[in-house]
Amino acid sequence: MDSNNTTNTTYLAELYRQTEGNTDAQVSMLDVGSAVGFEEAEARATAENLMILGLAELKTLSGGIGITNQGMEELGVTPAPAADGSSDDNLRLGQEVVLDDAGRQVVETVLAELKHELARTKSDYPLLEEGVIDIKTIEVQLLSPNPKVAIIREILRSLHAAISSSEESVLTDKLETLLNR
Repeated sequence: MDSNNTTNTTYLAELYRQTEGNTDAQVSMLDVGSAVGFEEAEARATAENLMILGLAELKTLSGGIGITNQGMEELGVTPAPAADGSSDDNLRLGQEVVLDDAGRQVVETVLAELKHELARTKSDYPLLEEGVIDIKTIEVQLLSPNPKVAIIREILRSLHAAISSSEESVLTDKLETLLNR
């Protein structure tokens, strides 16, 4: 992780315990910190550090966070296999105005793959920054009770253009399939 390895590991292990390893679950970053004896400032700083490292993710603007698959791997825990909602047969956003539940699951699965690829890429900073902001924009749209398909589609189109120049053809093909359905 980094120089605060013990602090990060302690916090991450408690986050894992409180979410029971469920990447969809969310808990308060302050509650996690409190459980391990951190003051509010230290809890926030540690949570932010883990988010930057891709080991935790912000779920709500009020401080709800969750553990990522990468966070579980950091702890030596094998993440549960993803539901098979990402096969090419199920890759669709649909033509509706609002994303349905099946579309939401597909987008969440693709986002997880995009985050993983972005975390391991050696892109220059501006390209990396653009990718992170695009992913976060989709995540914010998914917080809406009625996420708009057109907004998500355009952001995925932007991400597709950015990664199509990379060597990751599987993800490029997956995005292309998703955008054309």
